[in-house]
Amino acid sequence: MKLVVTLVFAVFAAQAALAQEAKPSEASVRQLFEVMHSSKLLDAYMTQIDTTVRASMQQALAGQQLNPKQQKILDDMGRQIGSLVKAELNWPAIEPLMIDVYRNTFSQHEVDGMLAFYRSEAGQAVIAKLPTAMQLSMTGIQSHAQALTPKIVQLEKDTAAQLKAAADPQPAAPSAQGAQPPQPQPQPQPPQSPHR
Repeated sequence: MKLVVTLVFAVFAAQAALAQEAKPSEASVRQLFEVMHSSKLLDAYMTQIDTTVRASMQQALAGQQLNPKQQKILDDMGRQIGSLVKAELNWPAIEPLMIDVYRNTFSQHEVDGMLAFYRSEAGQAVIAKLPTAMQLSMTGIQSHAQALTPKIVQLEKDTAAQLKAAADPQPAAPSAQGAQPPQPQPQPQPPQSPHR
C-alpha cells in the first residue's frame, strides 16, 4: 500500500513539475510585453543609439573643425544610420523574435510571475525608470571607455614594437654603394702540346 501511495504521489509531483515548466503561451508573452511597454523601451533605446552614434562620430574626429560641407556629410550619415536602425530594429520587426526567445527561455510559471511583478507598483516604477538608468549607465561606460582608449593605444604601440624586436633577422641585401663588382673568373688555358 505504501508503494502505491508513493507512486501516486510521484506521478502527481511529476505532473505538477511539468505544469510549472510548461512553455508559456504566446498570448501571455504578448501580455508581458504590453505590461512592460516593450515597444516604448525599444524606441527609447533607439534614441540612445542615435545619440551614441553621433557622439562616437564626434570623438572620431578628435575635435577637428568641419566646414559646412563636411558637417552636412556627417549629419547625413548620422540620419542614414538612424533610418537603417529604425527600419531594421523596430518593435513590429523584433516582436516575433522576442516572443520566440521568451517562450524558449522562460516557463509559463515564470512568465506569470513576471506579469504579476510588472503589474505591481514596483514593477511599473522599474519600467518607468529603466530608460533613465540605461542612459546613465551608457554615459558612465562611455566615460570609462574614453579614459581607457589612450592606454589601449599605448599597449598596441608597445606590442608592435615588441613584435618588431622579436622578429627573425632578415639577411641583409647588399647595398648598391658597398657592393663590389663581380671579379672575372680565370679562363681555363688550353693544354700545352708536348711536341714543340
